[in-house]
Amino acid sequence: MSVFKRGGIYHSEFVFDGQRHRGSTRLTNRNAAMRVESIRKATLAERRAGLIAPKAIPLFRDFVMNEFLPWDKKEHEAHPRTHQRYKVSAKPLIEFFGSLRLDAISAAEVEQFKMERFDEISAAGTNRDLAALRFMLNFGMHIGHLQRNPVKGVRFLKEGPGSMRIVSHEEEEAYLAAANPLLRDLAVLILETGMRPQEVYEAEKANVHLEQQYLFVPRGKTKSARRNIPLTKRAGEVLGRRVQATKGRYLFPHRSDPKRPMGALHHSHYKVFEQTGREKFRIYDLRHSYGSRSAMAGVDLPTLKELMGHSTITITMRYIHPTPEHKRRAIEKLEQFNAEQVIALADKGQGSPQKSPQSVRVQ
Repeated sequence: MSVFKRGGIYHSEFVFDGQRHRGSTRLTNRNAAMRVESIRKATLAERRAGLIAPKAIPLFRDFVMNEFLPWDKKEHEAHPRTHQRYKVSAKPLIEFFGSLRLDAISAAEVEQFKMERFDEISAAGTNRDLAALRFMLNFGMHIGHLQRNPVKGVRFLKEGPGSMRIVSHEEEEAYLAAANPLLRDLAVLILETGMRPQEVYEAEKANVHLEQQYLFVPRGKTKSARRNIPLTKRAGEVLGRRVQATKGRYLFPHRSDPKRPMGALHHSHYKVFEQTGREKFRIYDLRHSYGSRSAMAGVDLPTLKELMGHSTITITMRYIHPTPEHKRRAIEKLEQFNAEQVIALADKGQGSPQKSPQSVRVQ
């Protein structure tokens, strides 16, 4: 039988015209589920015979906003965080695929999205968006918009700390010298504030407070992304210039529509490496560089966590990878501390002013 039960719900699976059709009937009664399957087969037959017009395929943007998200909100009513996860991923997905008809999305477009998204966020974040796209298009198959899911053959990115790349100050200098003014401003803000690229793209004039020297980030990928970021002198100069130069709501407005924020600058970014011949890095690696430099400069982890908008301090700990020079300085500090204790002991002719853990008696 082509009707089978899974998790208390009957599903239908059959082959029509050489293509497999599979989906939930949302029914718990077997006979009712079989009737639903018969209706689906009859509809396909009538469509093939030209008795009914084929169903109009929506644009990806309309499908997500008008069909998927309302259904998903109801489907995950008991798990609102799951629905929120798909809402977060929907934004970059709509930005990339929004103007395409659902059946025009191919594996090639998905691969292109994967690589461009990886320029902006981590491998794990990119994979979350790909998983969301796969789930959305599976729903599109379920309601008859698609015959196959183009995400199925796309390999997800390998996750782990190996995807982190730290930009040296020498690389930064060469990059900024070759970058156009818009890209240079973007890069400087990420390097000086640790903001995510998307946070910079969506930065608004109303959230810039130059007199108090901070920038407010009202939203982001997690609740922790909402934060105030103190400004360095260089960041303040960039923001002050953009507040004066740009019109409308956004500091980085879209080229053709100032009412929308700017899109990603992938073309300009990679053009820099073509000009300089230097080793490539991602725009998101500028944020990694901020985190790494801050950690090596002695910024404590709780403070760095708040500055970068991390949800847990475990994520922040990725930036603790001191250079040999910093390890040498740490040993020099230890040597200086030990020497001071010995001198203090000799001067006072009594016990060390700093008790060692071994000398403390535990009751």
